[in-house]
Amino acid sequence: MTALPTLVVAHDPLCGWCWGFGPTLRRLRQRFAGEARFRVAMGGLVTGSRERMIGLDAPYLMRGLQEVRARTGVKAGPAFFERVLEPGRWVSRSEPACRAARIAREIGGEEAGLDVATGLCEALYGEGRVPDDPRTVVRVAAAAGLDAEALLARWTAPEAFAETMAMFDAERKRGIVSYPALFLEDADGGLVEILAGAVAPEEAVAMVEAALAR
Repeated sequence: MTALPTLVVAHDPLCGWCWGFGPTLRRLRQRFAGEARFRVAMGGLVTGSRERMIGLDAPYLMRGLQEVRARTGVKAGPAFFERVLEPGRWVSRSEPACRAARIAREIGGEEAGLDVATGLCEALYGEGRVPDDPRTVVRVAAAAGLDAEALLARWTAPEAFAETMAMFDAERKRGIVSYPALFLEDADGGLVEILAGAVAPEEAVAMVEAALAR
């Protein structure tokens, strides 16, 4: 039996544009269910010197979320502003959320990894739940149909941080450097870009149909 093509989704749970891309990604997963596999790829958006209290970046984030809403119609929920942005004390870091998605992928497969990545993004921007809180991780993992306690045990393991940082390095070398983006994985494991940025749902469907037809 011929293997299904793999669509690689460059995603970061802390990315506001990934939040805005959510309806498009859901449409793509619905449209191409059974025709392609979806795999999340994470190179780490907020790492190193970018890691700091979110309040320091509040003006930038406010402008960005306004652009996301204007472009996609998707707006952050009031709880994000009330619980996260306005207090401003939460330290924004991609690694813990991406670590959870990586482990979900290892435990439950490619789709589960993408479910947890997008679920943590939705928890942050939709519900004001920070994605490095173990309670958030457990909640999202359970919603994805995973053994949440098993995932949490691996998420808190001493080696988990280094493994996620190694994943970031590997994915960046493959070209996962901006979010959101969608690629078709070729036979050699290389990536062919299909789209970049928050493309509208039906436009994205047409682009993927064209890519799969080549």
